[in-house]
Amino acid sequence: MRYSILLLMLGFNCFYSSAQTRYVDRVFSGSKIKTLTYSIRAKDTLQLDVYQPKRDQLEKRPLFVIVHGGGFTSGSRNENSMVTLAQGIAKRGYVVASIDYRLATNKKVFSCQSPLLEGFETFNNAEEDVRDALLYLIKYKDNFKIDASKIILFGSSAGAEIVLNIAYNKTAFTQKTDKYKDLKIAGLIAVSGAIPNSQFIDKSNAIPTVLFHGVDDKVIPYNQGAHHNCSKTAPGYFVMDGSKKIAQKLESLNTSYMLYSFKNRAHNIFNLPEEDNQEAFSFINKVVFENMDCQIKISK
Repeated sequence: MRYSILLLMLGFNCFYSSAQTRYVDRVFSGSKIKTLTYSIRAKDTLQLDVYQPKRDQLEKRPLFVIVHGGGFTSGSRNENSMVTLAQGIAKRGYVVASIDYRLATNKKVFSCQSPLLEGFETFNNAEEDVRDALLYLIKYKDNFKIDASKIILFGSSAGAEIVLNIAYNKTAFTQKTDKYKDLKIAGLIAVSGAIPNSQFIDKSNAIPTVLFHGVDDKVIPYNQGAHHNCSKTAPGYFVMDGSKKIAQKLESLNTSYMLYSFKNRAHNIFNLPEEDNQEAFSFINKVVFENMDCQIKISK
C-alpha cells in the first residue's frame, strides 16, 4: 500500500532493526494467562487478565495495559480481538494486562442525547477503574515480574479516550487525585482517541505517544470537534481535541510522538495491519527503552 512518511527527527532509525528484537518482534512462541479480580464496585466485579510470555527468564518486564473500546456501553477484556491482541503482545516480551471497567449504567447509549453530566460520570468511572487496576498491578509487581517504571497504555475508541485522559488529564474527571498521584506512564498507543483539551498537556506530563486515527472520523474527532458529532444544542454536546491536535501539542513540546493518519477512513480502524502494529512497537522500543527522540507523521 502506498503511503507517505515525514520523519521530523532521526529518520528511519526510529523504526528499523536488523535482527529480531524483544518488545518489537514476537520472540516468544506462546503466552500464559491468569484472571484476577482487582476491584468490586457495587454489582460490578472488575477483572483483568494477565498474560506472560512463556519461558521468559527476565525478572522485570515492561507492563503493557490494554483498555478495550465499545462506546462505554459494551466490550470486554476477553473478547476474541482483545485476547488475540494480548497474546501477540506478550510474545514480544511484555507482561500484558487486559482490563474490564464499569460501563454506562442500565445500558444507556452514550450519545448526543445523554446528559453531559451523565457522560462525564461514565468517563470518571471508567478512568477510575483503570487507574485502580494499575495500582493493583503495581502492588503485586514482584509477583507479575513487572518493571513499574515502564508502563505502556493501549486503548481503542472509548479505551483510547480513557488512556489519553489518564496520561494527560489528571484532574478533569477524577477527584481522588492524591490516590493516583504516583502513577507514572512511560508511553501510550491510542487508536481513534481524544481528550477534552490538548492544552492539558505540558512539560510535566508529556510522554511518548502513538496516535492512530481516521481523518474522516465523525465519532471521535481527528482534529477538533464535537464528540459523536453532536450539534451544539444536543444535551451531550462537548468539544474534544483528537489525535492531530494532540500531536501538534507534543511537537511544540519537543516530545516524541507518532501520528498515523488514515486518509478516507472513519472511526472503525481497530484491526490494524501487522505492519502498522510493528511500526508502533518499534517506535515505543526506540523512544521508551532506548531513549531516542522521534517525531513521526505517517499518512496512509
